[in-house]
Amino acid sequence: MVRGMRNDLTMTTVGRKTGRPRRTEHAFDLDGERLVLVGVGSEQGPRLPGWYRDLMVHPDAEILVGRESFQVKAHTAQGAERRRLWKKVVAKEPIYQRYADSARGEVPVVVLEKA
Repeated sequence: MVRGMRNDLTMTTVGRKTGRPRRTEHAFDLDGERLVLVGVGSEQGPRLPGWYRDLMVHPDAEILVGRESFQVKAHTAQGAERRRLWKKVVAKEPIYQRYADSARGEVPVVVLEKA
């Protein structure tokens, strides 16, 4: 798997309201074998992104990285895990800190582990 925050993946989640597949593209970082996403929302308001809200209802998703496809289970990092991962992603992509500084709440850090 490719290393670094500018890696891209396509994630297919289950819509929390519709139950239909929803595809989104993301930059990700790695934490060992786990994928890490930052849940940045709309710049027009405090809403969390739809893909994040979908994962909180249906934490199982399908990931495509390059030609590799696999199933994952998502959780939101909390406490020490979140602080460690936040520091790591902000060191690679400082724009996340600027976003967090203007956000109304804590920006979620999402961990995806192979199922």
